[in-house]
Amino acid sequence: MLDAIDALVVGAGIVGVTAALARQRRGLKVMLLDQQSVVQGCSLGNAGVIAPGAFPLSAQHRIADLPATFLKTKSPAALHWASAPRLLWWGMQYAMATRPDKVHHNTNLLHELCRDMLGSYELLLGSDLPPINRCGYMAIHLSSAELGEATRLNEVRTSLGVAARMISGRDLIEIEPAVGNLAIGATLIELAAHVTDPAAFGTNLADVFISRGGLLRCNRVRSMESKANGEVTVRGEREDYSPGAVILAAGAHVNKLLADCGHQLSLASERGYHLELDVEPGFLTRPVGVPSLGVVLTPSQIGARFAGISIWLARIRRPAQTALIGARSHARNSACAPSPARSRGLERRATDYTGFLTHCRADPRPSLCLCLVVMVT
Repeated sequence: MLDAIDALVVGAGIVGVTAALARQRRGLKVMLLDQQSVVQGCSLGNAGVIAPGAFPLSAQHRIADLPATFLKTKSPAALHWASAPRLLWWGMQYAMATRPDKVHHNTNLLHELCRDMLGSYELLLGSDLPPINRCGYMAIHLSSAELGEATRLNEVRTSLGVAARMISGRDLIEIEPAVGNLAIGATLIELAAHVTDPAAFGTNLADVFISRGGLLRCNRVRSMESKANGEVTVRGEREDYSPGAVILAAGAHVNKLLADCGHQLSLASERGYHLELDVEPGFLTRPVGVPSLGVVLTPSQIGARFAGISIWLARIRRPAQTALIGARSHARNSACAPSPARSRGLERRATDYTGFLTHCRADPRPSLCLCLVVMVT
């Protein structure tokens, strides 16, 4: 058993690597552990956006939205009736979370966490910081109702010190020609940033961690044990660990590990996807999100990347489908020769990705999932 470790971080995605770097910066001996190599889980194909603020789901998805999502049999979040009794308590908790005072409190906390995210990266990495593109983030709005909701959220952003401005018409087309004709308006958050290759970014962070004396192990965690005195043992397939502290950054796998120690969290595992589009470089200047669809289109090394959470794809309506088809047509016209779009284990033409977005459950392995960091001491 390896026990001469101050902190063990389980999960070597972006969250796990940065958590390891932060503990290392405090002078601790840190080990980073993952069942695969670095940045091979949800971080591999995420949107790569570094935002100065965030909203809880309860601020955007009211309790009244849930029945339609749960009751659609083709929805990834379709309700399994045998599980309904166990979801009752969760539903009550979610209803409480949608209270205005709770939404306000949680929104303040998330913005406080995100406000100086770029500065935190700079402080953590100094001259070792990989390249970051600082050209903002845009959320496009496809209907008048979405525009009204965006206006409300932008007022909250402004009150919390995050600059956001609404753009439309010629200004929108001039800033992002590829999507300017698809929306009736957009929100531009100028202090946001992004990376074009999240996997390379995370790998660079891991290289910095190792160069500073950090330990990296490839090992699958089978279980965790917690003793009355607070000592935690992490049992892996190859070796076991008894560190001073355990930090869990393993996304959807966190629930099972915590259950081993007698903890139960209402953590929703979200199945997501990413899809690389081989289009002309410069197709987009900055990440463009479609909040109503739960997708973000980000500039990538080969053109652009779709990333999203399939749990909300059941909400796609005809105007949204029309918008995606419009983006598809633009991609086809912009590309010199449309190459196959790539996604885990799948290969589809760039002209066929609308169907992939609607039926993204074809890929059994989630490439995006909800990330949660939990420290166990």
